[in-house]
Amino acid sequence: MESLGGAMIGRESERETLSAFVSDSGGQTLVLRGETGVGKSALLHHVAHLATREDHRVIRAAGVEAESDLPFAGLHQFLYPLLSHIDRLDDAHRATFGVVFGRSEGKPPSVMTLAIAVLDLLSLAASQTNLLLVLDDGQWLDASSAEVFGFAGRRLTGSSVKLVIALRSEIPSRFDTAALPELHVPPLSEQDSERLLDTHHPGLDPQIRRVVLDEAQGNPLALLELPPFLSGRKTGRGAEELSGHQGVPLPRRLQHLYGTRIKDLSDSVRAELLRGALDGVGAGREAGRAGGGTLYRMMDADEAAFSGLLDIDPLSGDFVFRHPLVRSTVVQTATPNERRAAHATLARVHQGDIERRATHLAASTVDPDDEVAAEWCRCARAGGERSGRPPEPRTVGDHASGCGGLPRRRVEPVPPLPPARRGPRAPDGGHVERLDHAAPDHARSIGRR
Repeated sequence: MESLGGAMIGRESERETLSAFVSDSGGQTLVLRGETGVGKSALLHHVAHLATREDHRVIRAAGVEAESDLPFAGLHQFLYPLLSHIDRLDDAHRATFGVVFGRSEGKPPSVMTLAIAVLDLLSLAASQTNLLLVLDDGQWLDASSAEVFGFAGRRLTGSSVKLVIALRSEIPSRFDTAALPELHVPPLSEQDSERLLDTHHPGLDPQIRRVVLDEAQGNPLALLELPPFLSGRKTGRGAEELSGHQGVPLPRRLQHLYGTRIKDLSDSVRAELLRGALDGVGAGREAGRAGGGTLYRMMDADEAAFSGLLDIDPLSGDFVFRHPLVRSTVVQTATPNERRAAHATLARVHQGDIERRATHLAASTVDPDDEVAAEWCRCARAGGERSGRPPEPRTVGDHASGCGGLPRRRVEPVPPLPPARRGPRAPDGGHVERLDHAAPDHARSIGRR
């Protein structure tokens, strides 16, 4: 995922840690914890490659959400390649595995009894060659298997067995309280993000390239998956339109990362997240960094925070999106009616902000509307008053004639907003630079009916 011609891009510190992990003569456990799509699987592939080069036997398994409620499903996946060694265990351990894997009837063993049997089986398998167990998506491992591997993972010292587990940091799991050594996997740096993007998607339009880097915020999966869906060839939208009310287009794979959790939220919490997303509430690295502008404050959204979709801004104490991909997914998975309803609510919230109210009001309507056209005329007048200079006039003719009974005339274009009036993000995720460019088609066409 993060490789360049077989060599990983960045991750020097993580690679050094994993190299030492494999080279160490004793058994041990290491947990890789990071956001969805940050590149944990690439690091697991890297450590497996290192272990293979040093003649370790590598056994890989992956947690499956659909099997997370099936007792011992993960354990069976991990130990299946080692079942031939079970016959060499004592009678008690063989009976334990017989019950767990459905070979015989009996009372399910305790976690300690099963974990001790697992340790003996692993030690037996590693007596001939060093053994590396690699578990991806450990957050989906069933509770019984996670407890067993947590117990065993704390007792590998002195053996020839190593265990490495990858966990999504935003999803709770049984490993959270296992007290196992951890390696945090952060997003890529800006420089490494640019290298990865330019390697896999050379020649991107500069504006699209900037949008991808801003939206991905160092997430390798987003850096690789976003560009095709932000090109005009596939979205039908130019680079200048990528900050529209429809949000940044996301491929299905990226939508799925957060879409399931968003759909599982209650209707009221999903609506609250949608209002925050459409009003440009911060996300990830950008949260709390922007200048002026009053944004919608999401309330009563603890359910979304518990699901790993929101964080708390340490400066303001407000909810913010955990990552820009969460914010875009919230918008993309909402229906048109849900988005219009959210914009209508935001228009009422921002009664004192002419530009923001007009933008939301326009996005909440479908047909040409006199009230919307009147609001845009107010924006034009306010822009002219703020500019302090007579801007070059621009004919809007028919549009202006429908603005609250105003006569047909020429009005002034709106200059860029001064920094004090710019919010950190526009209502749909971009800066409101020129309201005359942002005016919706139905507002401009009001006089052509």
